[in-house]
Amino acid sequence: MNSPSGFGRVARDVLDLCELQMQLLSVDSQEAKRKATRAMVTAAAGITLGGSALTTAMVGGSFLLHEYAQWSVGASLLCVAGITFGIVAALLFAATKAITSASAALQETKSEFAENLKWLKAVLINPETSARNQLRAESFPDPNPSHRAEASTYERPVYNER
Repeated sequence: MNSPSGFGRVARDVLDLCELQMQLLSVDSQEAKRKATRAMVTAAAGITLGGSALTTAMVGGSFLLHEYAQWSVGASLLCVAGITFGIVAALLFAATKAITSASAALQETKSEFAENLKWLKAVLINPETSARNQLRAESFPDPNPSHRAEASTYERPVYNER
């Protein structure tokens, strides 16, 4: 078996480095996820306090609506609550769409990078197996022509044979 050329060894080292870099990105993203979780817990506490303040503001707004519009207290409270629920539903829908979109975009990028890296490694380490290079057989002369007929009955096409 032929030993790999200098370029082949360098290419393999570069590809191994790329794989390690991808693993590092994965570890870093896990750390970012942990930090984001802490941030979300803090945000949840802030939202809880904000919700309490909003409730008080809604009750106050309902009483103002009662006084200025001459509505009953019950009607004022229901009107303000209905408007607030509409706003909350719209915000939650927008947040759900944004989270789904961000998650899908990151996953697609990661899987594409992994597939491209595998393909590049396979082509650089063993270019004869590349589908594109099999069509360009003249670029890779068979080192053992006697074994070629024994290996299979199918002969791959040779273009522009010299």
